[in-house]
Amino acid sequence: MKKMLSILCVAGLALTLLVGCGNSSSSSSAASSEDTSAVSSEAAGSEAASSEAASSEDTAAAQEADTEKLSSIVSAIEAVNEVPNSIPLEEFALENDLGLTMDNILGWAGDVTNNQADCALVLAVQAKSGMADAVKTELEAYKEAISSNLYAEFADKVAKAQDSRIVVSGDYVVMVIAGVDGPDYSEIDSAIESALA
Repeated sequence: MKKMLSILCVAGLALTLLVGCGNSSSSSSAASSEDTSAVSSEAAGSEAASSEAASSEDTAAAQEADTEKLSSIVSAIEAVNEVPNSIPLEEFALENDLGLTMDNILGWAGDVTNNQADCALVLAVQAKSGMADAVKTELEAYKEAISSNLYAEFADKVAKAQDSRIVVSGDYVVMVIAGVDGPDYSEIDSAIESALA
């Protein structure tokens, strides 16, 4: 009987050890599974982040300003419509004088006269994809503002501003105001068409 009791105790103890080790093993297996799952999630998140970054870089690359084309547009138009005593159009002037929203623009090139008696301006804007019409609308508002000047002494400038050209071609928007002593707008129209071709 004592032997039997001893055997039962040893068997019970062995069973307890096996159950204890079994739980530890399954806990460890569950923990290991969770770790693997967490690593997989992190890897998937990292891949997604890398994919988003690559996509963002591709979009940024596709959305870079073509400064060479912008400069060539301005040069071609200024060959016909010279801007006397020109100063380059800077961001401040685009935003505050012309009323353009810079978030719509990838790049620009252009000049405006620094002569009080003149009004010549040549501007080429490369808008962000789908924003060319918004840029055109803002330039039309600027045109309206400068053409409504009623002072008789500026009548020739007002007339030139009223006839100014705003042309859209794809993502490019061009605005040209002929100089007071500048050419007829038909020459400017041909220059714009050639420059945007």
